[in-house]
Formats: sequence, structure tokens, C-alpha cells
Amino acid sequence: MSSKKTQTDLKSSKKIAEEEPKSTKNVTTQTTLEAKPKPAQPAAQLIQKILDCQFEIFGIVQGVSFRMYTMRRAEKLGVRGWCMNTPRNTFTGQIQGYEPAFEAMRLWLEHTGSPTSRIDKCIFGTTNILQEFTFDSFTIRNE
Repeated sequence: MSSKKTQTDLKSSKKIAEEEPKSTKNVTTQTTLEAKPKPAQPAAQLIQKILDCQFEIFGIVQGVSFRMYTMRRAEKLGVRGWCMNTPRNTFTGQIQGYEPAFEAMRLWLEHTGSPTSRIDKCIFGTTNILQEFTFDSFTIRNE
């Protein structure tokens, strides 16, 4: 009996031959990439700025769980400070955080808020750079 290979057999053996070098190459590349040490960053790049500002929000912001949602968002982002409803039917507070979290919180306060709120206007006070946090967490204050 002669051992003739069918086209299917030839294709299978060709695929196996092509796949072996690729998988070996990938493993070698991954090992090489993982073995390289990461360059040290200068100390100045590791220090993050702590930003601070006060805010007041106008619109439908009372009776819509704005304080609770604000506290949840602040805790999620790692932002500290406080918030409260005012007798003028506005919502006010102060936020402190590292720059990326601080900016994310500002955007959330200005554009999102609680699901059933309506933000007509949001005023932010001057943004200050702090040496250290002055709040331990984010809290809700009473009027």
C-alpha cells in the first residue's frame, strides 16, 4: 500500500508547521518584555497636586437625592470635602482631591448630578493648590 497524503492532510501539517514558530516567538517576546526593568521616574512626577474649590449649583437640586449621589461619587473618586442644601434652594459645598479625581468631580457636579436633578448653572470658586488635605472624608452637612 502506498501512503498518499490527501490535501486535507497536507493542509493540516502545513498549518502545524506555520503555528509552531509563531507561538515560540511570542513566548520569547513576552519573556523579553517582562524581563526589562522599568525606568525610574523622577520624584517630581510622582507628587500629585491637591486641588480645592468651593461650588454652588442652581436648578432642581433639592429633593432629588443630590447630596447622597454627590457623596457616593466623591467617595468613588477619592474626593474629600462637604456638601449641603441651602435656604436659597441651591446646593453648595467644597471639594478637595488629586487633580484627575478633582476634575472628574467638577465635571460630574456641572453636567451630571443625581438622576432626577436639573442643573441650570454651576459656579466654582477659585481653585487653590494645597500642601495637604484639610478634610478626612466627604460629608453631608445640615443647613
